[in-house]
Amino acid sequence: MIKDGLDIIGQFIVDQLVKVLDEQGHRASGTLQETMNYKVTQTGSGYDITIFAKDYAKFVDRGIPSGVWVSPYALIKWIEIKGIVTGEREVKSLAFAIRRKIFEEGSPTRGSLKFSKSGKRDEFIKVMLDENAKTIVKMAVDLFAREVSTVLRNTIAKERTTFESI
Repeated sequence: MIKDGLDIIGQFIVDQLVKVLDEQGHRASGTLQETMNYKVTQTGSGYDITIFAKDYAKFVDRGIPSGVWVSPYALIKWIEIKGIVTGEREVKSLAFAIRRKIFEEGSPTRGSLKFSKSGKRDEFIKVMLDENAKTIVKMAVDLFAREVSTVLRNTIAKERTTFESI
């Protein structure tokens, strides 16, 4: 069945997104990776595979432009989870320093590990698609080729039965 095959493709995409996020060092609490999911829906013209993630995935993927004040509370939580510094005063001080730096430079900031050797930021969605596009397309082509083959076989068998009974 097509939906079952698309479920396999959807899960593959989610697994690969999680893999790239982890390879790029985007794991603090693990919430983003743990909440990534997909849904296959039938539409009037075919099927859609929709990938879901926490709302902040877009910032992890594309960064934050300069001139934007990020939430100090989110930064405090991130610092605490990462264990970068301890103590209320140190955590708050670092959070506000990071917040100011993001406002000035955007995120990721210069010198961040999230930049590739070329100096450009590697967006995790683009990286995943670049690394897996051929595999995903092959999975889809194989799925639909099997489905078409099954439909043709069934149609031919039905027509043969109808012709023989005449």
